Amino acid sequence: MTDNIRERAGWIARNVMPHEAAIRGWLRRNRVYDLDPDDVVQEMYARIVSLDSFDCVRDPKRYAFQVAHSIVVDHYRRARIVSIFSVGNVEELGLATQDADPETKVSFGEEIKEIATAIATLPSRTQQVLLLRRVAGLSQKETADQLAIAEKTVEKHLARGVMMLMNQFGRGGKVSAHTSTRETPSTGRDIRDGSA
Repeated sequence: MTDNIRERAGWIARNVMPHEAAIRGWLRRNRVYDLDPDDVVQEMYARIVSLDSFDCVRDPKRYAFQVAHSIVVDHYRRARIVSIFSVGNVEELGLATQDADPETKVSFGEEIKEIATAIATLPSRTQQVLLLRRVAGLSQKETADQLAIAEKTVEKHLARGVMMLMNQFGRGGKVSAHTSTRETPSTGRDIRDGSA
């Protein structure tokens, strides 16, 4: 049994430990929300050492990164809320775009950034209510309890936040294009782009 432990420790020391700094760098660059990189690395080693055999690991570096990535994704799933402000590069995390084509990935990343920017412009309390109600999925009462405010106040902030986002994005979910006005040569009246 002791020989087996020594063999396993030797394999990890040779094949995984040299890549720890790169994994920690990846975790720092991605600013993992509410998750300590030390905890991810420790869990990564625990998962790898618990494998029945290392024979299935053809590329130890890639495997170690996949395990770390899996730990991050598991954390987000358990937390039930992903702070869109904390995810630096959505494409690197690959949470929702793993099987998408490159154009869809770029579009998804741009939409997330637009949404994060829009939510960041909301007043602080309105922002908190919107995230707790619509992202975390808390009830109106749970939100009120967590923020120590009345349920009616939650309702008002939610309505305010939704209206502000609708004004910014329009009802279709995309950022509203700024309409420009111009005069028609024949009538001299202003018309909006796209209308006749």
